[in-house]
Amino acid sequence: MNKLFFWAFIALFGKISAQTVPVGFPFFDEALRREQLMGKADSNLSFMIRPVHPRLGLGIKKTFEYDSARFPSDSFHYEKKYHLSDAKAGYVFRILPVLLNTRYNQHHPYGWNDGSMVPSKGFQWQLSGGIYGRYKFIEAQFRPEYVQAQNLPFQNPPERPRSIDNPERMGQDPYKSSFSGQSYIKVHIGPLSVGYSSENLSWAGGYYNNIILSNNAPGFGHYSFQTNRPIKTKYGRIEGHIIAGQLKHSGFKYPITTTGGTWPPQAGDVVPDPTAPIFHSYFTGMNFVFQPKWLPGLFLGVMRISQVSGVPTSQRDYITASILGREIGQGGTSISLNRNQVIGVSARYLLKEAHAELYAEIGREDWWGDFEDLMTRPFYSSVWMMGIKKLQWVARDKSWLEFLFEGTHIKGSLDNFIQPDIAGYHSFYMHGNGVGWTNQGQVMGAGIGPGSNMFTIGVSKIKEMRQTGLYFEHVLHDDDLFYGRLPHLSYAASNPLWKDYSKRWVDWGLKLHHHQPYYKRNLTVGYTLHLMRTYNFNWVYDPNGVAGTFRFPGINVWSINTEISVVYFF
Repeated sequence: MNKLFFWAFIALFGKISAQTVPVGFPFFDEALRREQLMGKADSNLSFMIRPVHPRLGLGIKKTFEYDSARFPSDSFHYEKKYHLSDAKAGYVFRILPVLLNTRYNQHHPYGWNDGSMVPSKGFQWQLSGGIYGRYKFIEAQFRPEYVQAQNLPFQNPPERPRSIDNPERMGQDPYKSSFSGQSYIKVHIGPLSVGYSSENLSWAGGYYNNIILSNNAPGFGHYSFQTNRPIKTKYGRIEGHIIAGQLKHSGFKYPITTTGGTWPPQAGDVVPDPTAPIFHSYFTGMNFVFQPKWLPGLFLGVMRISQVSGVPTSQRDYITASILGREIGQGGTSISLNRNQVIGVSARYLLKEAHAELYAEIGREDWWGDFEDLMTRPFYSSVWMMGIKKLQWVARDKSWLEFLFEGTHIKGSLDNFIQPDIAGYHSFYMHGNGVGWTNQGQVMGAGIGPGSNMFTIGVSKIKEMRQTGLYFEHVLHDDDLFYGRLPHLSYAASNPLWKDYSKRWVDWGLKLHHHQPYYKRNLTVGYTLHLMRTYNFNWVYDPNGVAGTFRFPGINVWSINTEISVVYFF
């Protein structure tokens, strides 16, 4: 990107300096972080607590103007009827960009990190927009979301995970729902901000999966206390975020085992549950990031979530939930309060001269009994994510090449099956509280879900606001369920883990993505075409298959998925 475009970009974002852009906003969500890799933005920002302040990354010095604003631009031709401000009086009012996300899944649900969108076969769309206002050190944003999905039928799985509210389909009928979306009210006092928000949050450095907290589930109402920029200390810079809120139930129920009499075996349908509570739990969470002054570019983070079943009777209950004692049973669940904790550490290393970054996250959700237990079983209930991104300047056509690899490992270790919990085995995100670390039926962390692994390799070309890329994705679905249950795959042997290993469910495929602006940059459109190969869908055999020399075939299909995102800036 040349200097002229960079400063034009800054001018664009200066006009929308305070609007919120959701985590995962098409193209622009990554653009600010990419600016840092290019060496154009402040290298002291960790990007491990999001949303962030663009003015810190872009070097624009305006007080209280950028909190939670992310990175799309509006038009160069702002009409005053959509943008009212008075610097002397200290107020700003703006119409927010309208975002339309669409997705089509031909064979079965695929896709995550999409907030209020749901797992669905067929066509689905999400619409959001709203208004923003600021008066001196107080700012508010109202950006609701509406989702509608065909929710077409597909074959039910033979078994489902226990101890988690995570249906593979939201009922049997077409789905539609509205959400408060990316809305908030905040007060800013120097480097600190306090408020209430329903925004999606993202902790740690993953692009495709974060272990503890991501934008995979719908945004949730939460109190927030955070730094709005890195705070410089004697030993380095610190960023922090403390939240407390309630999590909602999906509103659905479903059998966890096959009903029998069918081949391939299938569990019963997901249906509405009129007895389900609105809120299934409340929680507190904290994330602190430290950049030591002796190691510029290195960011180290620690995270902790404490989740309690039920609803709080007073605000004091949030404090009680965060003071987690040692009375912890199997699966990380507290004996006295039926609470669970998830802890994590994260790191990001920014290599400015190389225009690259390394990032990683490790999560664990069970106490160790003592130091010996930790040393002899360090990987029990532990999962990880790691990745690397590298940019390369191409002087010939003044563009950048971007190379990316990210891998996520949620599949449990053998220790998870040696020390079983209520589910018969221990799997990350599944808790003794029966609902797990979820909100409205979707996992709050890595979107691939319990027991799953994923890796992505990609390359793209970026020139100004145009991007074209090719990506390879590979997802292994819930291998914990594969080993922990699925009796139709078990061999008659004394080893309970001896399964038909040819029946793992895997989705792999190629994604072609393109993004570009139209109409003087008032309109941007992103297109994604996904050619996907599925092996052993839902871990079952093909009812019409013929045995081969190595395996009896599973349900193997080719399918096409598409995504189109449209943003219009007023």
